[in-house]
Amino acid sequence: MWCRLGLSQTSATGHYQNLKIIFRAETMRASSLCLVFGLVLLMARTSEAQPAAVPKRCCFSFIDFPIPTPKIVSAEKTSSHCPSPGIVVTTARTEFCVDPNEAWIKSFMEKQLKK
Repeated sequence: MWCRLGLSQTSATGHYQNLKIIFRAETMRASSLCLVFGLVLLMARTSEAQPAAVPKRCCFSFIDFPIPTPKIVSAEKTSSHCPSPGIVVTTARTEFCVDPNEAWIKSFMEKQLKK
């Protein structure tokens, strides 16, 4: 290990007065590596705390044409964590992102809710 914690004992009773960090021969290089390693561990630890905040699918661009209703297999709203609201419309061949303010998708979604 490149980093070690060294404690200097000042009395026979075992009290440690000051804390020193001791490095091997390559002091600057070792200290930089220790700092980077510590930051990577910290980032890994904090990133595990919020896995649910990352949405599965978001829409960043929208189609500008209506999809015929019989071709639609499913339609799902994107997560509220996405930068802009959208609806992912799935057909037999592919998926499209649709602006939720489009009249044709609004009526399709209303019909789906009634079923």
